Amino acid sequence: MKRLIVGYKFVEIGCVRLDRDNEMPQPRYAKAKRTPLHKYGDGPFCRFSVAKGCRKEGVYILAGGGNELYIGECQNLENRWGPRGYGTISPRNYFKGGQETNCRINNLILKTSKDGLELALWFYEIEGGKQERIEVERELVQALKPPWNR
Repeated sequence: MKRLIVGYKFVEIGCVRLDRDNEMPQPRYAKAKRTPLHKYGDGPFCRFSVAKGCRKEGVYILAGGGNELYIGECQNLENRWGPRGYGTISPRNYFKGGQETNCRINNLILKTSKDGLELALWFYEIEGGKQERIEVERELVQALKPPWNR
């Protein structure tokens, strides 16, 4: 399915389906006892998969209930939304110096999914490099003001 959003043709990649929920793997981190959690590190978290095999660069939109919730850019969609990105949070990322955004988005996905809202990932491919991705992302965020973007 395709959708025109602020003049860009986005393709639906798929729905976010939770594989596991209420994960709390922080204790598996070797330095957990001497490293403080960052402000999004206390969880709970989930595991999910979406965008398998889509290794393209571009801008993505996470939408739910007909609303754009989060907009971002990536060099590789599968990496951003798979087990190396939002889809599985490694134990190190819960602590200071870890990926705060990955934890925050993963937790929001868990809460929203548990509330019964189906989430879909949309993608606009860009082959022009990082600067073009950032410009399109900025334009979309300014126009749509998605609530999960900061």
